[in-house]
Amino acid sequence: MKTMIKNVLGILILMNTVNLFSQEGKQEITYSEVSRTIKPTLFADLGETCQTPDGMALDKKGNLYLAITNPMTFEKHGSKILTFDKNDKPVLWFDKLPVHPVTKKVHPMGMEFGPDGNLYVMDNQFFADKENFSRLLRVVVENGKPKYAEVLAEGFNFGEAVRWYKDRVYITDALFENRRESGIYSFSLKELNSGKITLDRNTKPNYLVTTFTLKPEVTKRTIGIDGIAFDKKGNLYAGNFGDGVITKLEFTKEGKLKSKKVVFDSDKLKCCDGFFYDEKRNSIFIANYDNNSVHQLDLNTNTIHLIWENDNADGSDGQLDNPCETIIYKGKLLVVNYDTFKGEKNIEIDSFHTISSFELGK
Repeated sequence: MKTMIKNVLGILILMNTVNLFSQEGKQEITYSEVSRTIKPTLFADLGETCQTPDGMALDKKGNLYLAITNPMTFEKHGSKILTFDKNDKPVLWFDKLPVHPVTKKVHPMGMEFGPDGNLYVMDNQFFADKENFSRLLRVVVENGKPKYAEVLAEGFNFGEAVRWYKDRVYITDALFENRRESGIYSFSLKELNSGKITLDRNTKPNYLVTTFTLKPEVTKRTIGIDGIAFDKKGNLYAGNFGDGVITKLEFTKEGKLKSKKVVFDSDKLKCCDGFFYDEKRNSIFIANYDNNSVHQLDLNTNTIHLIWENDNADGSDGQLDNPCETIIYKGKLLVVNYDTFKGEKNIEIDSFHTISSFELGK
């Protein structure tokens, strides 16, 4: 009898576990056919030396920062982090990011300021043709000025987004070795301050929050989980680049994964790149890289609206040109145009390197 009870309890526990992390069931988010159609304008022309802009971040004072990745032109232009002056003109902020000792390159992408006031940056070494070489960097900041940068963790494959919630940082690795899976890693500030972390087959499970798998019908060469954003309740929304699926993660007070559920899966949105959460509007703004479009996920109504979409463009007039990152800056929605590789709508690589701007209103 005791054995039978133990077996039944085991089955119930297993069932609860399966239900807890089930990615099936009714979706929470729907796609609205009503679009806002806000025409973009040009926010910034970044110039010849900033050919591949990517991640953006805001400091506590609301100053804007931009990562310049330059994977195709690193030897000529290097990589750097820009800020913007009082007239919103781009100016150099920091260009001393540590190159990898093997590749002699550094490619900053996603970034965000941590609770300690320092800037945390993902260095994507996949662009240097090396797997599991990507690194998490920290730019130490004093009185608003960058002092130096250091390597905190290494061993990511295709490192992408960086997002903080309380004293933990969350990082997306958009491409595992099997080319179908991707994942999110997390580290506490205490762990990062305790010495450099090396990720390998033995240590990765200690920091891996969860994994994601591309839908079976996706057969093209692409990447997986990319943009992530926390809402005001501490829920993490994660968007898949390769198929547009959005997953919602809930955590316990201790930071452990509590639940995981696909909340949006539709042909209306087949690609999710950068995510940014705006508390004022309780919305996540989504860059759709493949479609030259940007969308608003309104968490008040759990609906996704199209804000703007255009065909192939060079970005010189503010139209989207492989949009990769979003942010709200001085009340405006800014969208970075990556424009480095040809894609479904981006049929040519042009000489303009820009950021688009949208007037959202109240």
